[in-house]
Amino acid sequence: MGALSLYLHSSGFLSVAADTLFFHVEPAYFFGRSGRRVKPFYSDKLRLDFRSLYVRGGAGAIAFRVGRLLPSDTGNLLLDALSVGYDALSLSWAGEGWEYSTTFMKLAAWTSDGEYYFNPDAVSIVKGQRIDRYAVLRTFRYGRFSFSEATVLSTLSGRFPDIRAFNPLLPGYLYQWFYAREVNILWAVSYDFGGDVLRLVIDDFPYLPSWFSIVPPTVGVRLSGRHGPVSYDLLWVSAFTYANRRPWDALYEAPYFGGDYAGASVSLSPTSGRIRPLLEVGVWGRGRYNGTFKEPEIGEYPPFAFLHSPVRYDAYLSVGLRYGNLEVQVGYGGKPNTLTYRRLFLYFSSIR
Repeated sequence: MGALSLYLHSSGFLSVAADTLFFHVEPAYFFGRSGRRVKPFYSDKLRLDFRSLYVRGGAGAIAFRVGRLLPSDTGNLLLDALSVGYDALSLSWAGEGWEYSTTFMKLAAWTSDGEYYFNPDAVSIVKGQRIDRYAVLRTFRYGRFSFSEATVLSTLSGRFPDIRAFNPLLPGYLYQWFYAREVNILWAVSYDFGGDVLRLVIDDFPYLPSWFSIVPPTVGVRLSGRHGPVSYDLLWVSAFTYANRRPWDALYEAPYFGGDYAGASVSLSPTSGRIRPLLEVGVWGRGRYNGTFKEPEIGEYPPFAFLHSPVRYDAYLSVGLRYGNLEVQVGYGGKPNTLTYRRLFLYFSSIR
């Protein structure tokens, strides 16, 4: 037996998912931000593709998925949970109260914008040359605690990267020292306190003590929770998180790539009832480093200042309704991931 589900989000996509014991298929219509990665279908206004499409299997505590998979969500800090899927293979092993998984993903390719020495293949690349990018995501969950590591690596288009980097068990950070690959490694840690969830993302940990005076913090922090009818979300991500001195190893699939970001929101909604009204208010700010995001060499960083110029601040106020997993809001201001007309916006989501 299978199940049909309708998913939509104002970021934006509309999809229908068919889920069975052995496969999952989710065709979608894409628009707005999500549609930028999807090729037009007959016309530029019609963008159709599979948001996810995979087969699954396993035996006992071991399971696998292979096909087009959505990024694993870690509170929307490590990878963009609203992304289009990526070609991937995921392996998982679960026990009583814990789970370990490894996902191998082929990310969006990068096209060279100039001439670089490309160390992974020991060659020089020229403008217009295509670089294939991959990620290995290892996640361990135990009770309320979870730890994830994302390793971004790359190679010339048509070549496969060093197979040792895809080891499903050893942390990717070890490989950065074992054979000096140019990779970008990020850690994400979260803990559920029961009503409050704290998440932390760290780019290139551990730091050397001597770096603290010449390198700004490359971290992101998110604290969110719900207490009775009140929900809140606090977020801060520093400008150089997700980046790398080699642009092909930057994590472009990160939700807040390219600049400082801070936000805070509070919503009020009943916890019970078939249809629940919603009132939400939020404020956020964003800035880019010198307008073009390219991480400088160590020692060339500017003095750390939150929200590099140009800076944009915005706030919003919205009212809406919740019905099961469906949420619809209308409001005034600048709420992210919405459909807008001047200062009016429409937000909708069936994703949880």
